[in-house]
Amino acid sequence: MWSDKESKIDFLNFNETAESIKDLITEKELMPISVGVFGDWGAGKSTILELTKASLETDEQEYIQVHFDAWTFQGYDDAKAALLETIASTLVKKAADDKNLSAKAKEFAGRIDKIRLMGLLMDGGAALAGIPTMGGIQKFMGLFSGGDDGELDVGDVKDAVDGAKDVARKNKGLIKDKTSFSPPKEIKEFRKAYSDLLKEFDKPLIVYVDNLDRCSPFNAISTLEAIRLFLFLPNTAFVIAADEDMIRLAVPEYHKGASQRHQTDYLDKLIQIPVHVPRPGVLEVRAYLMMLTAQDHGVTGAQLEAIRCALEESLRLSWKQPQITVDELLQDHAIEKHSELRSKFVVAEQLAPLLAESTNIVNVR
Repeated sequence: MWSDKESKIDFLNFNETAESIKDLITEKELMPISVGVFGDWGAGKSTILELTKASLETDEQEYIQVHFDAWTFQGYDDAKAALLETIASTLVKKAADDKNLSAKAKEFAGRIDKIRLMGLLMDGGAALAGIPTMGGIQKFMGLFSGGDDGELDVGDVKDAVDGAKDVARKNKGLIKDKTSFSPPKEIKEFRKAYSDLLKEFDKPLIVYVDNLDRCSPFNAISTLEAIRLFLFLPNTAFVIAADEDMIRLAVPEYHKGASQRHQTDYLDKLIQIPVHVPRPGVLEVRAYLMMLTAQDHGVTGAQLEAIRCALEESLRLSWKQPQITVDELLQDHAIEKHSELRSKFVVAEQLAPLLAESTNIVNVR
């Protein structure tokens, strides 16, 4: 058994896809930009994000890179605000050594609470109008559609009233005179504060959003709604990994009554450039199994890297020459129990077509 987690080592020649994404998000003329990394669950989206991040870390240009795992905040009512806070906390940390910059970063971070408050004020009317917002009252409004069991009873109404009281109690002292608070104004000031801060940093901000397809439909779309606050702001790139079909199906869960066209248009308007993770073929699965087998056999360091590079090169040139053989792969390597590893590689080679072509296996990673 092997761990089901993203890899920082390229087993499937994903570096080409990662380099393509890097070229897109580092092109100043294209910023601001949003890139979607689309693929089935387990296709390797997270690995591509990791490879892109690693590539940028070696670049001459400095970048502020933020990784946001949406699934981590799956169980929180304020999961939408979590993205804003993750970005803000990263900027505060990066600005710590500069007194002037630090003050601006903290001022920007302080606006997150105002954005939360704006959501609370807007939810009631927005929910009735079918407009998604970032507060908690939408769930309160949802109770009047029939409660969790689909039928409205006294208990549901009591829960709703108690919930409203709880919201009011938690935000006591935050809500000022209505005339002094304007949601459009707060959004405008939030975006301006962010833009000014990025200008001071003079470094592009790259935000990676991962594991949306592990979240509930509501939280997945909520995270995307939060991203909209940053869209089209200078020097910013979002790289969003998701199962495209899952997101489209989640839209009507969040936007009640959404039409088929709305489901299609929603993601198209949010994502400027889609990048689809290629489904691994026989050769990719073969290389992947051999790398896992080599690791399991105890091959490490320079020997493991040499095998990886040889497999990667073979994949890259597979369009014009035969795949590298097991014996070619192991030649010149003084590996312990050499013949045993060779036998394991032969088994991996035999398994590859079954795993790549079987209709009962979704993918490998």
